[in-house]
Amino acid sequence: MRIFILFFIFLTIVQSSSLSNIPLAQDSTRVAIDTDLQNQVFNQNKDSTQDSNKQDSKKLENEIWRKIFPNKYIEDTFTGFIDTIEDTLLMINIRRIAIDFSNTSINVSDVYRELEINQFSGDNTTVASAVADLALEYNFENSRLSNTLYAEYGLIILSPKYEQTTKTETADNFILNTGYTRKSFMFEKGFFGPFIDGEYQTEFTKKEDGSRNQYLRYKAGARFLDGKYIDELYLAGVGEIDFSYKPSSIKGAVELGLRAKTPINDDIKLVYQGFTRQYVGYSRFRESDLIYNVNLNMRLDVSIYKGFAFSPFISARFAKIRGASSGGNNIMTGISLMYSSSINAISSIQSTQNEKLKQYYKSIND
Repeated sequence: MRIFILFFIFLTIVQSSSLSNIPLAQDSTRVAIDTDLQNQVFNQNKDSTQDSNKQDSKKLENEIWRKIFPNKYIEDTFTGFIDTIEDTLLMINIRRIAIDFSNTSINVSDVYRELEINQFSGDNTTVASAVADLALEYNFENSRLSNTLYAEYGLIILSPKYEQTTKTETADNFILNTGYTRKSFMFEKGFFGPFIDGEYQTEFTKKEDGSRNQYLRYKAGARFLDGKYIDELYLAGVGEIDFSYKPSSIKGAVELGLRAKTPINDDIKLVYQGFTRQYVGYSRFRESDLIYNVNLNMRLDVSIYKGFAFSPFISARFAKIRGASSGGNNIMTGISLMYSSSINAISSIQSTQNEKLKQYYKSIND
């Protein structure tokens, strides 16, 4: 009996002890859950703080860059472009822009004309001409890529008092040329190498029959460039496609060309240029086809102010066509006001770039 009572008391104590431990386990679980939640919240806050700090840092960096470079992307792109082509020399050559103009207006009675009084017996006359010779040259270490434009137009208008006005063109050419020259042999002044050119030639006005001169040429040969006195000397084979009339025709020729100068003093120089083209083959016969074509020009440039000059000149053309037994020539003399210049475009870009950087840094310091 005593043993039974003692056993009962023992069970009661054990049961009480186990019942008292249940809330402790629940409290421990709850505490663990609360701790995990707190850790998650802390980590989230920490990550959020870090992201916020990164964003603030990025904003600050962008703000600083904006102060230095208003558009960093464009600036980086532009700077990279300059670094890439810093070994390239881009030259803009205004070889010649010249204008000639004169107008004579006579308004007198017929008595003056009948008596042939000097300066009163002529006809109303307008003479005008213009020439533009431009070049854009990309100079690389071992080669040169060039693009040129040559345009000229001349017109004489005669207006007799009792006769119909007549217009005579003295020049009409528009030529676009692009070419590549390899710098195979370098000299102290200039270089020599093979070249290939493509050229398109046309004119501003149509002929009386409605046609217009149009030629597509390709040249291959060798040339010397940038000498002390010789700017260009070349010898080339020429292929020419004539679109002036239908059907078109193909011609072959040999061409020799020269551009040179002789300085007389700091303000005066003699400039001469020209080419001769001898045709050697034709795909069809036309009377207007040239057998040879020679163009020569010489002028004396007298500098007056920053690229402007007065230029007495003489120009001549000699040619012969297949439909004539003898050749023809045209010789013109005169004086023109002209402008010429040479611009290193890369240096201009770099100087502009450096000036902008100076302004940016100055604004930051201020």
